[in-house]
Amino acid sequence: MRLDEYQWSHNPRGMHNTQAAHFFDVERLARMHMGWAKIVAVDREFMNVIPKMLANNITPIVRLWRPRFGANGFTSDMVFAWKEYMSAGVRWFEFYNEPNLEAEWPVETPPDFNNVAGCIAPLMENWMDFAEKIIEMGGYPAFPALAEAVGRGEDVTSWLVTMFAYLSDNAYDRFRNIANNGLWCATHPYFYNHFYQEGANARQARSPEEQRADEGGWHFEYPYDPLTQADHPGLTAVSGGPDYPLGDPIGLTGMGQAFILKFQELFGGGAVPVVGTEGGITPVPSPGGVRQLDQRFPGFTWNSHAEATVALFNWLAQIGPPWMFGLTLWKDDEYWEGPSGPLPATRRLMETPPAFKSVPPIDALEGPGPHVVKVPVGPGPIHGSPDYHFLVVAPGFNTAWFFDNARDYWERFRPTVISSTDYIAYLPYAKSLGITVLATPDVAGFMTQQIKQRWPTVYFDLITGEQEADVATVLRERAASGRRFG
Repeated sequence: MRLDEYQWSHNPRGMHNTQAAHFFDVERLARMHMGWAKIVAVDREFMNVIPKMLANNITPIVRLWRPRFGANGFTSDMVFAWKEYMSAGVRWFEFYNEPNLEAEWPVETPPDFNNVAGCIAPLMENWMDFAEKIIEMGGYPAFPALAEAVGRGEDVTSWLVTMFAYLSDNAYDRFRNIANNGLWCATHPYFYNHFYQEGANARQARSPEEQRADEGGWHFEYPYDPLTQADHPGLTAVSGGPDYPLGDPIGLTGMGQAFILKFQELFGGGAVPVVGTEGGITPVPSPGGVRQLDQRFPGFTWNSHAEATVALFNWLAQIGPPWMFGLTLWKDDEYWEGPSGPLPATRRLMETPPAFKSVPPIDALEGPGPHVVKVPVGPGPIHGSPDYHFLVVAPGFNTAWFFDNARDYWERFRPTVISSTDYIAYLPYAKSLGITVLATPDVAGFMTQQIKQRWPTVYFDLITGEQEADVATVLRERAASGRRFG
């Protein structure tokens, strides 16, 4: 399926309803020139408003809400509701919502991207069942929107990488078939103040009071904008230096970019649509206030928020990536019924005609993909003790130091000392591996992600210390007590 074959309004502007089962005022959406409406429903309560939306060139997106849904599969009542919505003209559907947050899972089964068997596997298997059902009925299924968080356990890039790794290893052809028949990616870009309008040059930003939506020079491409690249050369949505080892996707298009990059890398993808199904420039300050979470960028004010909101939609239509189809702002009541009254953005959107997006004919898939035949590589599960023991001296420590100061550990256990984790891939799946990593605290997280996400069957043994002497002490104690692993 090609990017230009999806049916939608071609207007990137959108709005999210206030809460599950809370109705939209379609006339209000039309006055704001909206092209998308994100509907969180419980059942079929929105059936009567769908024709009104479509008559006003507003494309509805429907998700059926269930509390703490976790990785559950769809039910018969969901299928019945989907069919009814589809008969009314809905084509775009979501299923899971922010599965990297505990609030979306049953209390007894918290989410963990490292728990492939108990969390990632059922999530992806049941999502594929949903996607195939929606395609069978003639609709477009969304890849799950992840909360764009960067905290421990919730890290959005770690979740995306782990989900893609599971699909690549266990459902390569099945996922490619879904991708080629209507797949799209939902994102939740709450992107702080990661945008600006140029002043005298690309690296000089205007103050909030000087910003004008109908003038050029806007940058919403974070982290690829000139200001960010001057600070962090080469930073992308999925990779960067030691301070951003997994990149930084917290921008308007960042998570969509991360999805497309992994899709192309692992599945030979071209492009599928990306729609931000909630997000925007938030939280909006009260009159007289300023929000400036990232000090590298100008803050935004009660009034400049309006200019930037209009500008972001124009940017998506005229400059943004061809696959980024729009954003539904979070949320309807906050734009109309806030403590200080309607946001100025509502007025600016009503008085400003929308820009429409022209979509090129890009195929979802470009060829057979990098792994036509999927053969398991790398070590398999451990049964008893691992067959091999590798030891990695992470950046920050010297390999020669290890042999001088930890010889008693090496002579007792004889681990294979390696300089790159890429060597793990050369082990056959029939063999298992335990790996000991010596690292300073500042690179320990990076090494954990590099190994545990890519090789979930490996036994991971981490030793950290600020100084080489700290690590040497631990290794000597292990050698004395006969403990290979911690």
